[in-house]
Amino acid sequence: EKASLEITLNSVSPGLSLQCYSCPDGSSSICEVKQECGQGEDSCLKLTSGGKTYTECLRNADCDFMTLAVRYALADFDFSCCQTKLCNEEEKTFFQRVKDWFG
Repeated sequence: EKASLEITLNSVSPGLSLQCYSCPDGSSSICEVKQECGQGEDSCLKLTSGGKTYTECLRNADCDFMTLAVRYALADFDFSCCQTKLCNEEEKTFFQRVKDWFG
């Protein structure tokens, strides 16, 4: 429990740029690429469509269905934006969690 609390505190400290997972071309497996967000990019995007997940840094103002539909040229997708460090991590499937657990 203690470790997760520390992570939360670190993610809100001011002056540090946000860090997000970044696989903007879409990944069908867990995205491992981490990116320091640029100035003004205050959100992490997670967008899913057709079995692929697209992740990147984003301005919160661009976290909008129409903006993303144009940017990604996808007709049908789900998306969410969040503002804490590496918060756009993909949910691991049960199988992947078991694999992590047993190494």
